[in-house]
Amino acid sequence: MENEYYINAHICMTRDIGTHGNLFGGIMLSWLDEAAAIFARRYAGEKHMVTLRFSELLFREPVHVGEMIEFFALNPRLGRTSITMEIVGRVGVREIVHTTTTFVAVGDDGKPKVIEKSDK
Repeated sequence: MENEYYINAHICMTRDIGTHGNLFGGIMLSWLDEAAAIFARRYAGEKHMVTLRFSELLFREPVHVGEMIEFFALNPRLGRTSITMEIVGRVGVREIVHTTTTFVAVGDDGKPKVIEKSDK
C-alpha cells in the first residue's frame, strides 16, 4: 500500500490557460515544484530544501478553468541529505499529472547538509 500525503490545491484560473484552452504546462510544473517543496520541508523537518531533479512528467488529462487540482506525495524516501517522492495531481478521482522528484537539504552556505531526521 502506498503512503499518500495530501499537500495542497490550486484552482485553474483563466490566467493559467494556454493557447489550446487548457492549463499551461509551465504553470502545472510550477505548482508541482511548490507542492514538492512544501512536502519536502514538512517531511524532512528542514527549512531549506532545493529542487535537485524532476523525472518524466506525465500529463494524463487536460485541466480546464474552474477545476481544482489537489496534490499528493506518495512513497517518500528519506536519504542522508535528500528526499525523493512521487507527486500526483488529481481533479476529483482523475489523475492529471504524475512525476518523481528529489529535493536536497542545504545549509546557510547553500551546500548539502545532513537531514537530522534521517535514520541513515
